Amino acid sequence: MMKLPEIKGHVWIGTEPITLDDIADKVVLVDFWTYSCVNCLRTFPHLREWHDKYKDDGLVIIGIHTPEFEFEQIPENVKDAILRLGIHWPVVLDNDFENWDAFENKYWPAKYLADREGKIVYTHFGEGGYEETEEKIRELLGLPKENTDSGSRDGMTGMGAVCSIATAETYCGYMRGNIANELGYGEDQEEDYLENPNAKEGEINLNGKFFVTHEYAESREDGATLSLKLRGTEVNLVMASAKGETVVEILWNGKPVPKELHGKDVSEEGKLIVNRSDMFSLLKSKTPIEGAIAIRAEKGNFRAYAFTFSGCTE
Repeated sequence: MMKLPEIKGHVWIGTEPITLDDIADKVVLVDFWTYSCVNCLRTFPHLREWHDKYKDDGLVIIGIHTPEFEFEQIPENVKDAILRLGIHWPVVLDNDFENWDAFENKYWPAKYLADREGKIVYTHFGEGGYEETEEKIRELLGLPKENTDSGSRDGMTGMGAVCSIATAETYCGYMRGNIANELGYGEDQEEDYLENPNAKEGEINLNGKFFVTHEYAESREDGATLSLKLRGTEVNLVMASAKGETVVEILWNGKPVPKELHGKDVSEEGKLIVNRSDMFSLLKSKTPIEGAIAIRAEKGNFRAYAFTFSGCTE
């Protein structure tokens, strides 16, 4: 049984550095996350509930923020995300993957639960498992079992959710991306792309001037468009602005996205303001749909990193 390793990091948010001595005789829940990860974001309602419910009984939650993208290494970006997400437990920045390697972790999100002797006795990777996790927390705290229904509060993974096959996570940069354009990626240089009318599901399709790095595709002129064929009920895109505030138009099958399909970050006019480096909700449907979403540069240059999807409805 693995012992909880010393948690390392030069930047702690919300606390002074925490040592193993500081958390001796505590039940410790270590949560690996990164702030643009949609799967991580869906776990936070449960983490917030457990923190509020059990902190006085001896539960300590420690967030380890291990970044997927370079902008997630910036402390101010993480601090802003922590404020938006209502995280009230300590978080350490793991930019060098020191803790990730010490735990031999491979996933976002990942939860490691240690008993009062510092032994890791329970792990859970990904979303879900909320009732099971809470039962284990209560057991380690010495609290009686109770009827929990926290899993049913998660519309994506809880009871009552109906799920169909959705497009797989799709990256935009050349390191992990799959491009439809016939000439492929122009790596680390500006190119004038011509869209491929025969693009397949999950292939990035560029039209106009773009600069592509290993992590992202950046529009370089007004009207430049990134499109993608997909299926599912939800579309999210990790985005940033190259400079200042960027405005993009969201299109669905070549037309302004219908209001009934607007994601929470899309305005009434079908526009999206990219004013931070983060994940944005572009499309949300009550039923599974298939088609092509497009992000068209209207003002400024956007950077597109990765699409995530869901096929679940409540």
